[in-house]
Amino acid sequence: MNSKPEAQWVFRIFNRRLLTVKAKNMQVRKISALDAATNIPFSIDAPKDVSIEDVEMEKTYFASLKIYTARNVQDIEPGFMEFFQVLDVDQPVENFITAYWAYPKLIRFELVEVEPAE
Repeated sequence: MNSKPEAQWVFRIFNRRLLTVKAKNMQVRKISALDAATNIPFSIDAPKDVSIEDVEMEKTYFASLKIYTARNVQDIEPGFMEFFQVLDVDQPVENFITAYWAYPKLIRFELVEVEPAE
């Protein structure tokens, strides 16, 4: 799990996604995944209470995710400011996955549950 205190993150949405696992690092508890709907790769934190031991590379899974944005967003372009600061506006998960590529340190995906898609 991310080593930053929870106080630095704002919970935004919960979502279930179909994705393909591309890499897994058990030491830092991260999964690199390719989202099936957007075809965009992104990184997912796996808390210690979520089992990822049986997750295999190049396999497709349904993953339940909590999505967070950073509280401190002072160094971003003005056009993205509203995306990060207006918390009462519903954003589709695809927007968070896309924004992750522009600001990977400001968006965090946390694994809640994973199950095989097949």
